Amino acid sequence: MEEKRTRRKRRKKKKNVWKYVLIGLAVVIAAVGVGAYCVLRYYHSLLDYQPIEEMTEAATEAPTEFVEETDEVTLAPPASDDEVKDLEQQLQENLEAMQNSSMQDVDAFNLLLIGVDTRGSDFSGRSDSMILISIQKSSKRIVATSLLRDIFVSIPGHGTNRLNAAYAYGGMPLLTETIRANLGISVDRCVVVNFSLVMDFLNTMGGVDLEVTNEEIPNMNRNIADQNRVFGEDLSADQIPEGSGGFMHLNGKQALAYARVRYVGTDFKRTERQRTILQLCFDKVRGMGIGDLNDLAHEYFPRIRTDLTEGDCAYLLLEMLKMSDYSMETMTIPVEGSWNYKTIRGMSVITVDFGMNAEAWSEKVIGSGN
Repeated sequence: MEEKRTRRKRRKKKKNVWKYVLIGLAVVIAAVGVGAYCVLRYYHSLLDYQPIEEMTEAATEAPTEFVEETDEVTLAPPASDDEVKDLEQQLQENLEAMQNSSMQDVDAFNLLLIGVDTRGSDFSGRSDSMILISIQKSSKRIVATSLLRDIFVSIPGHGTNRLNAAYAYGGMPLLTETIRANLGISVDRCVVVNFSLVMDFLNTMGGVDLEVTNEEIPNMNRNIADQNRVFGEDLSADQIPEGSGGFMHLNGKQALAYARVRYVGTDFKRTERQRTILQLCFDKVRGMGIGDLNDLAHEYFPRIRTDLTEGDCAYLLLEMLKMSDYSMETMTIPVEGSWNYKTIRGMSVITVDFGMNAEAWSEKVIGSGN
């Protein structure tokens, strides 16, 4: 009898030990979870976070000082009044088709990276660069899609214009609405930076090394002089000797000037340059330690505007931890064979077959990418 009582006491003691161990583990896990949440909240608080409700309200008031952009150099003869009327009719028909289309219900998180054509500390102006990052969890693929700024679109409430004018009229909400209305692509969240941040960030990263052609250098120097003028520097500062093309090291100002070159290879080549700079930056960031990443966050997060919530940031962080398992692919809208140059109201624009591009994007994001 005594032996039975002893065995019962031992079993009870073991149960109590395991109970305390499990309680201890639960406390540790909870503490780690709370700590991680606090860290996430802290870094999210560094961003210039703009709740989507506030941005939607602000977008209803279009800036009256916005002036339609025209070009000194155009790539096609001026379109006739009849041609313009026909194009606008096609745009209207496309809006109706996209409204009733379910083709773009793609299982992907779509994050739009927007580079704004300003050099100060604000986020006004036209969206000079638009790259849609589509994260496809099921197939472990990331597709970076460059949306050309010169695409001729219908902007809800503002008539027809280039795609880059939508941001100038109504910020992130109107730009994402314009993309959805014309292409049927739903954008989940946006991240906006301006030229000043890009230039400073590239300098912090030690610049970049890439191939520059002799044809690109004069265009880069014009952009460099423009940036020098804005910042009150000597116009000749950081100019690149003409005829010195080849593989070279570029500082932040020079790399930004490279990404802004527009009339060498047209806007298609320009977006390729932007993706090249973006890829080089990603490569450098991936090789950095926690301390350096922390310094970057404190210096640059306050200069990034976004509608990413804390939950979105947690999701993206978890996906970044698995980034080595993902493949990276790129595409450009408009796709080959779906566009033409036109000159409308003094603007050099690209008219596109929106249905063809919507289908190409859908196939790229949900397909194998082959």
